[in-house]
Amino acid sequence: MKHQTLAGFDREFRRLPVKRQLQFMATVRRLIRDADAGASSPVRSGRTCAHRLAGREVYSLRWAPDTPEGRATFHIRQDEAGQPSLVWRRIGDHSIYKDP
Repeated sequence: MKHQTLAGFDREFRRLPVKRQLQFMATVRRLIRDADAGASSPVRSGRTCAHRLAGREVYSLRWAPDTPEGRATFHIRQDEAGQPSLVWRRIGDHSIYKDP
């Protein structure tokens, strides 16, 4: 499964401490590995779980439960080949939910 990021996500990601950046990237690798291995959905794929935000096609992933900044939002789109692709929208603390 492919993934990409929006410009706002990139800015927020760069503001995270390196330790948190590495933690997030490890979570994304697990999420993609599970999806590529045949998980029915990248939203619920073994060890990683995300939740749909009410009334939206945007999902919330809690990737670092030990810190308030350990949240990210994403949506799923079809890539050029018709395969699902994750699009990372926001990353940070609870404030990302104001405009996910």
